[in-house]
Amino acid sequence: MIGHGKISCTWQSNILHLNVFGPFNVIGVKSAFEELKKQATICSQDTWYRIDVIDEQTLGCPEVMKIIGQTYVWSLENNCQMIAIVCANRVQLSLLNAFIEKSGLNIRAFTNQEEAIATLHNLSTQRG
Repeated sequence: MIGHGKISCTWQSNILHLNVFGPFNVIGVKSAFEELKKQATICSQDTWYRIDVIDEQTLGCPEVMKIIGQTYVWSLENNCQMIAIVCANRVQLSLLNAFIEKSGLNIRAFTNQEEAIATLHNLSTQRG
C-alpha cells in the first residue's frame, strides 16, 4: 500500500513550520509523524513551537485523525510549548476545535497564517 499525504518541514528560529498536503492514509500519517520526530531532534532550542499549515485536501479516516492527535500530544510532551494550526476550510476548523475542547491541549486553530505566525513569534520571543 502506498502512503498518501505528505509534509514539508522548515525551521525558523525555534518555530517548526509544517506544510501539510493532501488526504492522509495510515501509512502517510505514520511517515509524517516519523519526519516530525526527526525534525524535533534537529532543534537546538530548549523549547520550540509548531505551526501546521494544512491544505484544502487535508483530512483522513478516524484512525488517521487519531494518529494526528498523537502527533500533537507527542510534540507537547517533547518541549513544544504551543501548536498553531492553520485550517483551510470549515470542516477542518470544526474538527480541530472539537479536538482542542476535548483534549485540553495547548493548540490554537487559525484561519490566517500570518496571524498564527505572529502569535507564535510573540510567544517564542517572550520566552527567549
